[in-house]
Amino acid sequence: MSEVNTFKFQLEVADQLLLVLMKLKLNLLFDDLARRFGISKSLASKMFNAWMPVLAEKLKDLVAWLPRETIRACCPESFRENYPRTTVIIDCAETFIQRPTNLKTRSETFSNYKSHNTAKYLVGISPHGQIMFISKAFGGRASDKFIVEKSGFLNYLLPGDEVMADRGFTIEDFLFPRRVKLNIPAFTKCKPQLSNEDVTTTRRIAHVRIHVERAIRRLKVFKV
Repeated sequence: MSEVNTFKFQLEVADQLLLVLMKLKLNLLFDDLARRFGISKSLASKMFNAWMPVLAEKLKDLVAWLPRETIRACCPESFRENYPRTTVIIDCAETFIQRPTNLKTRSETFSNYKSHNTAKYLVGISPHGQIMFISKAFGGRASDKFIVEKSGFLNYLLPGDEVMADRGFTIEDFLFPRRVKLNIPAFTKCKPQLSNEDVTTTRRIAHVRIHVERAIRRLKVFKV
C-alpha cells in the first residue's frame, strides 16, 4: 500500500491492517488497540485515519451497479410476477454519531426521525438482494429526496428502468425526465381510506421491499 507511509507507524503492514479491521468490526477504543499492539493511543488513531481513505479507494469497486441484463436474468419470482422491470430498490439508513461540538454541524446531523445526531446514506439493492449502490454520508437532517438528488444515484438509471422505494421518496420529478418509473406505496394522506387497488399495490410493494431493509440490517449487524 504505497498510499500509506507504513514505515512511520512502527508496525508491520499486516498488523496495521489488522488494527484497522478490529476498529471497524469491534469498535474498540484506541486506548485498547494501543495496548494490544504496543503503541501509543495517538499513533493508533493516526494509523486508522491514514488507512481509511486508502481502503475506501481500493474496495469501492466491490459495490458495483449491475448491467440491466444481469438484473433481469437474476430477478426472483417474487418480482417477476408484478414488478419484472424493477432495477433497484432504495432506502436510506442512518448511523448514530457523536454529538458534534460545532453548532452548525450539530444542527445538520440531527435526525428528527432518530432523535439523535446521525450520518445518513442511500442504499440501493438489486431485486435478488445484491448491494449495488451506497452513497457518501450526509447529515441526518437531509431528506431522502435531497440525498437521491445529490448522491449521484440518478446517473446510473436508464430509460425503461423502474425504481422501488418507500412513500417518503417523492422523486417522480427526477425520474420522469429520464423515463424511469417509480413504484411506491399509495399515500393515505387526505384519503378516508385506500381503494382496493391501492391496498393491493401497497401490500405487493411492502412484500418485496423488505429485501432492502434486510440488506441494510446486514450492513449494521456485520458492521460492513
